[in-house]
Amino acid sequence: GGQLGNNQKVPIFYEDTVIDLSAGSRHSFLIDESGNAYAAGFIESDFSYKGHLGVDDWEEGSNTGKQVDKVVDTSGKTVNAPKFMKAYAGAGVPSDSGEMHSMLIDEDGNVYLSGRNSKGQLCLGDRKDRYEFSQVDGLPRRAVAGSILFEATLILLEDGTVWGCGSNEFGELGLGPNIDFTDTPDNGNGLRNIIDLASGYKFGIFLDEDNVVYGTGGNIYGQQCFFTEGEPAMRPTPEILNKVPGTVVQVAASRESSYYLFKDGSAVSCGRNDEGQ
Repeated sequence: GGQLGNNQKVPIFYEDTVIDLSAGSRHSFLIDESGNAYAAGFIESDFSYKGHLGVDDWEEGSNTGKQVDKVVDTSGKTVNAPKFMKAYAGAGVPSDSGEMHSMLIDEDGNVYLSGRNSKGQLCLGDRKDRYEFSQVDGLPRRAVAGSILFEATLILLEDGTVWGCGSNEFGELGLGPNIDFTDTPDNGNGLRNIIDLASGYKFGIFLDEDNVVYGTGGNIYGQQCFFTEGEPAMRPTPEILNKVPGTVVQVAASRESSYYLFKDGSAVSCGRNDEGQ
């Protein structure tokens, strides 16, 4: 949210009240108590940039504290930005890639996406990149949370259903082995009563109200917390993962690792650990 300089190694205090924030590969989002969203980050080149900051005054190089003050509504009209409550920054491959996408959720539960759209991951019914946050149409309920994968997006609605769009090549949307991608929101994964979700590069994990954890998508490093000799490297539809005692209260994930937090404060993790993650 502020100018931190090059390779800042010491945390800088942000004086205003923040209600949400999210960090991606080389960028971040911050939402203040008034519902204003701000984007900051480094754009390697205007050639590779696909719009993940979602602001119209971006520039090659450093971008600091730029407000997301305009969005595109479902009719295609550019309007003043609403009050936001949640932000989700995506990750690129490699980390200096501009080929990422991002998501914002407003106080009314409407979803907006911006950036790369190669597999329909913006949920807008096409595969055209967007440089401004554009509102998703077709969701039957308010959104309460979401998660960004490499080429896919997951959205949790207030009724506990999970909707996804983008790539399903590894089963990351849980839509089965016969759907490669979808450019509109789809809840064919069968997930119900979900209260928390997280995702990595090409997999997702989900926690329901009965303390059951599900996973779908890639598992080449055992990131879904199952891995035995002969097991497949992916799951095309959600399957139950947790076989450990205790009450799970939160799930989290990084690129190819996942984590469960338990009610007693303990945690377990699984997946790739080549750098101690």
